[in-house]
Amino acid sequence: MLASPFGNCRKCNGWGFAMKTDRKGRVKRGKDCRRCRSTGKRIRVGRWLYNRWTRIYRAGTG
Repeated sequence: MLASPFGNCRKCNGWGFAMKTDRKGRVKRGKDCRRCRSTGKRIRVGRWLYNRWTRIYRAGTG
């Protein structure tokens, strides 16, 4: 089984938006998540570090 390079957004817990309550206390959809651009998915930390390392390595070796 392969691990996915994407995981759930840590800010919105993979929902893609914030949860809000109205004045009666009912849960409603809030604003779209800016961090994951409403997809609910973000690149994982390890993959982000690996991408950075490869980019730097390739730029250094001419």
